[in-house]
Amino acid sequence: MSHNIIPIPPPAPIVNTSTLPSTPPYAYLTVGVPSAVQECRWAADSPELQISCFFSCVSERKPPKKCVYHQLAPILQQGPTCGFVTISMLLRGNPSADTLFRQAKARGFTAMGEMFSAGNLMEVLKSQQEFSGQCYLFEGDLNCDEIRREIMSGACLIVPYDSDVNHAPCLKSGHKAHWALIVGYLIDDNDQFFVIARQGKSRHLGIWSLSKLAASNANLKEFSQPKNYADADFILSEGGIAGPRGLCRRTIVIHLDVNGNTTNSGDIHGTQFCFNSSS
Repeated sequence: MSHNIIPIPPPAPIVNTSTLPSTPPYAYLTVGVPSAVQECRWAADSPELQISCFFSCVSERKPPKKCVYHQLAPILQQGPTCGFVTISMLLRGNPSADTLFRQAKARGFTAMGEMFSAGNLMEVLKSQQEFSGQCYLFEGDLNCDEIRREIMSGACLIVPYDSDVNHAPCLKSGHKAHWALIVGYLIDDNDQFFVIARQGKSRHLGIWSLSKLAASNANLKEFSQPKNYADADFILSEGGIAGPRGLCRRTIVIHLDVNGNTTNSGDIHGTQFCFNSSS
């Protein structure tokens, strides 16, 4: 008796995303998620935003009332340099995160790339020749009218928070402290306010509730030695991450000049995605 043996089809090729571009077009973001094309169609002009809203379950069926964000290219961090990556992304890669790290290390702010002082990170930003604008250190609850007004006026924020496995804000008492660059906002049809974020561990945008980011920022109380750096000596400011020069309830608010002359960037306000359902 003969048998017809059906051969097993070869496996699908593996997509090496490390060789794909980190700036538009963002075609690689749609790999493996064709259903996303049918969701969040209001963001079709910005595929990276469309995909991120789909994965975050934000404004899937109904368009938001408003959504605005600065289209800055992602930069992935090497080692615990997430704070310096946020500055480098803001300044469009010039200077690099490594250059910022070496500057901060020379000033005694860091040992391995860690930054456990929001004030010190702001000093690094202000010292950059490529930075044209104003910034200040906000202290208090981020879920407030002042912060919402700042974001809606075009300000960017550099925010310390606890990062979950998907890089979204969580509550780990500071044991997973991380830095994010807030580049915009989204107000959904229920008037919930979300921030749009970049951070150094993913090429994808983060779409996070401002209230959850604020709670994560306010829970930064304790330093925890990272498992990957068990023998490293990190630099903490007096009083630790919850102290007066630490991270808890602090964020850096940044306004770049409308005619800013940041090297290789031009005006950050000239590269926005803007959606307004009332227009």
